[in-house]
Amino acid sequence: MDIEIRRGLTEARMLAGEHWRALLAYMLLGVVLPYLLLASEPVLSIEVLVALALVPEDFRFTGSIVGPLYLLGICAALLCGGMLALWRALLAEIREGYIAEIMYGMVAGAAYLIAGLLFYYLIGFLLALPFRLTVGMEVARAEGTPIAIGRQILLVLLSAWFNARLCLIGPIMAEAGKLEPVTAFSESWHRTASRQWSLAALYLAFNIVAALLIGLLFVSHSYLIVGGETMRIAAMAMSSVWLIFWCGYFAAATLVPAGLYRASKAGAPAATFA
Repeated sequence: MDIEIRRGLTEARMLAGEHWRALLAYMLLGVVLPYLLLASEPVLSIEVLVALALVPEDFRFTGSIVGPLYLLGICAALLCGGMLALWRALLAEIREGYIAEIMYGMVAGAAYLIAGLLFYYLIGFLLALPFRLTVGMEVARAEGTPIAIGRQILLVLLSAWFNARLCLIGPIMAEAGKLEPVTAFSESWHRTASRQWSLAALYLAFNIVAALLIGLLFVSHSYLIVGGETMRIAAMAMSSVWLIFWCGYFAAATLVPAGLYRASKAGAPAATFA
């Protein structure tokens, strides 16, 4: 089973054109609503996070951390629910309507989120184990050392590879209406095997571009915050720029796997009967 990456990207553009209303609707659910919820929490607002990164010694947190963590969990569930609902809208043979898609997305999205957290926690533990047994985690995390740099490069490359191998889990679940990701995990691993390195290069490039854009936005926002009152209006406007960026990121993160999944189905061999 082969995946033509160029065909997959073409399919993604076609899906965006055919289902732009669903794309906008689930951007509201998966991006805009979580963004507004996070902005309503002072500790998690962009201004506070930027200020914390610039002058961490001046930051003092008062109150319980339970509230912000609870809010992060809600936002993560909304994000994954929006993604699964959008994949359902893009790939189902017959659309069932927004209410049914949202109900499916929230249930399947919760399973998708929990399975992903458990998987990456396990991978992180296994990757950290050699460092714990040899140089120690403090040395491995020390900034600027060759070991720390090598560890970061390894994590970036492995992240791109795992993203490539598991990118079809959501589309597979959504097309079939599955609520559990285990069988979708196996199928995604199988479908991406023949093009795993090309897909890993695609996701590596995607991650690098996203990281550069995030860095650019962060530096720009930091400059406006440091500017004080004279830059207050521009700093507030930057929140809209962040929102536009995350909407674009959401669109790419959902449309590209959906397009690749359709390309993998197109490249599947025809069934034969004895």
